[in-house]
Amino acid sequence: MKKTIKLAVVAALALGTTSAFATNGTSLIGYGAKSRAMGGTGIAQFQGAESGFNNPALIGYAKGNEVSIGGTYFAPDVSAELGDGFGPAAGTYDSTASASMIPAISTVTKVNDSFAWGLALYGVGGMGVDYRDDNMGSVSGGTPGNGLGGSALPTPNDNLLLMRFALPLSYTVAGVALGVSPVIEYGALGMNSMFGEAGITTDIAYGFELGAAYQIAGVTLGLDYKSAVTHDFKNTFASYDSAGNKNTKLDTPQVIGAAVSYTIAGNTIAFDYKNIAYSSAKGFEDFLWDDQNVFALGYEYAAEAWAVRVGYNHSDQPVPTEPNSTYSNVNQIVGSLLAFPAVTEDHYTIGGSYAFSEQTSLDAAFVYGTGSATSKDINPMAPGEQTIKAVNDQMSATVAVNFNF
Repeated sequence: MKKTIKLAVVAALALGTTSAFATNGTSLIGYGAKSRAMGGTGIAQFQGAESGFNNPALIGYAKGNEVSIGGTYFAPDVSAELGDGFGPAAGTYDSTASASMIPAISTVTKVNDSFAWGLALYGVGGMGVDYRDDNMGSVSGGTPGNGLGGSALPTPNDNLLLMRFALPLSYTVAGVALGVSPVIEYGALGMNSMFGEAGITTDIAYGFELGAAYQIAGVTLGLDYKSAVTHDFKNTFASYDSAGNKNTKLDTPQVIGAAVSYTIAGNTIAFDYKNIAYSSAKGFEDFLWDDQNVFALGYEYAAEAWAVRVGYNHSDQPVPTEPNSTYSNVNQIVGSLLAFPAVTEDHYTIGGSYAFSEQTSLDAAFVYGTGSATSKDINPMAPGEQTIKAVNDQMSATVAVNFNF
């Protein structure tokens, strides 16, 4: 069991590994300033060039050409608390992973009344922790009965970067818009843990996105499908299934979304639903992650030169926390909560826009996310309770400048 746990923790350390991106599991709740200010909605609301991030069909509703250049400053607050059953290792450990900047650049070109195309470059997802300053590994090393076979806990310090380049294309007729977007995704994974391989592996992988939208009498309906994108980090990453088979592939999971928005007299209400398919995603499925349901609600009031926005986003936690009857999934629990704490559930958002002229405008958004999860006792044979509590709170600010021409 000791070897299995070591291997599982190694895989978990590789799975989610930047400080910056995780909110809905391993993804941002939204990729542009308007979307982020409205709780991550955007599948059924045209939001300018940034709609190329959320539903390629929507860029067909553009009136002209637009360029949007923005970025998100993302500051996480992540910690892990080990219960008294861990003996000398019990206590709270704070991750010191620093804040990050996440780019979001998009364009839309209106060719004619029926056809539009664009470009989108943006950070997609990831997650990570850095417990080196708190010496998690050295404090717990060799503690008998710590639930890890007397082995030291790892000191998680890993980095995963996922950047996406997309080419959204949209054809529109009679209010119906259909969109497709080829996707190129760049991944860079670096590992530095007590178990596994150090170093950095980079990979380029491919996928696609399909979208549809329909507008009538102030109502917009939207559908969006993002395919899984499979990276092979064979020199760094390894997860293991229940039979012990090694896997070096890591998916950016498939996402299916449906949404509706309604606009009247400058007021817009939008509701989005997404299902993120972690249970069938390579890498994640070995850690028994569940599919994640995401619900987003946003409101906007738009005047001629300015707009205000608020929103709320809730996502189920996909990570396992309860040992099964044979305790054979303990390694998945330990690996996820220590190194891959996708436990943020609730996001509160606010933002707005100001138009300096007909050609230039500024968008801004602020998001606060919070969430925690505590495992059940993962080793009832040890004195005290061997529980792991993971906390993942975040604050982020997004700014974008838009140019219309």
